Amino acid sequence: MRRERGMVTAELMTIAPLGVALAFLLLWIVSLGLTQVRLADASRESARLLARGESTSSAQTAARRHAPDGATVRVTEEGGVVVVSVTVRSRLPVPFFSGVGSRTLTSTSVAARESP
Repeated sequence: MRRERGMVTAELMTIAPLGVALAFLLLWIVSLGLTQVRLADASRESARLLARGESTSSAQTAARRHAPDGATVRVTEEGGVVVVSVTVRSRLPVPFFSGVGSRTLTSTSVAARESP
């Protein structure tokens, strides 16, 4: 009976690193999803403003307000159609693992210019 004492503790300690890795993986996936949603909101809002006739600078300001820090906004117009692309390098929201799993995320929205 004494030989089995502490067996559960040893088994738990072998599984604990896997649990920590799984928690970081889930945090990374949720972070990517939230960043992508913010990018989609930013590009859609900017394209909507441009379609209504707002200036390019005000549309870019609106996109930067909705997008995560460090995002770049690119606006092009071809034949009455406005295309807005917002791009950012996503990072894991943990300071000492910020470079792990970083991805470049992009969202593009298209809108037709409204006639006055």
